[in-house]
Amino acid sequence: MRTTSTSPITPELKRHLIHDIVPFWLNMRDNEYGGFYGYMGADHVADKMANKGCVLNSRVLWFFANVYQLCMDGLLSESKLQDEGYSSLDVLDSARYAFRYLRDNFYDQENGGVYWSVTYDGKPADTTKHTYNIAFTIYALVSYYKVSSDEEAIKIARKMKNTIELKCKDETGYLEQFTVDFQPIVNEKTSENGVTAFRSTNTLINIMQAYSSLYREGIDLPFKEKVVGIYDTFEYKLYNADKARQEVFFDKNFNSVIDLTSFGHDIEVSWLIERMCKTLHDDNLAKRMSFYSDALANQVYNSAFDGRSVALECENGVMNEQRYWWVQTEAMLGFLNAYLKHPECEYYYDAVHSIWNFVKQYMIHGTHPAEWYFDVAQDGSPNLSEPLVCDWKGPFHVGRMCIEFIRIQETLAEDI
Repeated sequence: MRTTSTSPITPELKRHLIHDIVPFWLNMRDNEYGGFYGYMGADHVADKMANKGCVLNSRVLWFFANVYQLCMDGLLSESKLQDEGYSSLDVLDSARYAFRYLRDNFYDQENGGVYWSVTYDGKPADTTKHTYNIAFTIYALVSYYKVSSDEEAIKIARKMKNTIELKCKDETGYLEQFTVDFQPIVNEKTSENGVTAFRSTNTLINIMQAYSSLYREGIDLPFKEKVVGIYDTFEYKLYNADKARQEVFFDKNFNSVIDLTSFGHDIEVSWLIERMCKTLHDDNLAKRMSFYSDALANQVYNSAFDGRSVALECENGVMNEQRYWWVQTEAMLGFLNAYLKHPECEYYYDAVHSIWNFVKQYMIHGTHPAEWYFDVAQDGSPNLSEPLVCDWKGPFHVGRMCIEFIRIQETLAEDI
């Protein structure tokens, strides 16, 4: 492994997780009405009357479950947590709290799936059903089951998987948005950039995560063929080999409906698809996905990385230079994955450290405990009109990045 004068960043990420991210989200717990507050502005003031989104609640559940898993595995020091005023049991309790709120308030026992949002006091608000939302809920429930052995969590996860397979697909692929009783409607939730997507890469990423996690934990072993089919869709329907990118938004027949490169999704899939692929123990599939992964990481590095951070996207040849929080986390993981595969490509290693230095200087909100700004300009100026917490902005991306670095360093026993 390469040695540099730059200090290894994993200890910094571990401290950031323990000192900032975990206590920030512990403080977002709504002990009066249940769940977790649904909104906090850049002024660091929570709106306690805001609706609570299921995407956010599921991400909170995933986060606390996976942090507790680190504690169970001996990768987080109990004394370090206690120095910050909480314990591993507080983390587990918050995961349990998020699960029970999901079960009691978001889960639709009559129709299946989960509501998009509820009111601050737990009543259905937006009863839209969305495959993205259901899939991420499965992903979170599997993580919670691992640390709790709560059979109810996995029972709900299985039901939601069946809901996706029975109600959220057609003869060509997975559908997106539905009424409360699963009548297909226009997909507004995961459509952006002025187009309406019949299908989206983002939703398929979540289905891949959900189904791979079910298979990895031995919960749905006969489901391997279905999981492999999702990888085939990424390679043969989403991937544009001429531009070394994934297309983002599609019509019914997987024709792209916009000239858009989403650098965040490309770099995320570059590492995630290999990580998920390993769960299947399929050498031929792993080899195919490795080539795909390399192409995506190389494209993002050459097109979107300016030496300090990664741009959001490029539409019709025009770059959006905003630096979104989640894009930076996925870029750190994607470039690290590329470097570990190709240690001769030292520029990937340098990119990981450069992005983290940019994040430390510009993207972490200057409070304690701290979260990241939603986005900043290329020069680091924060966008104060966007929230620190909302339906889409939870602890998942930052938390997963910290957790992955901690686990990778433990595996490699190397300085990263």
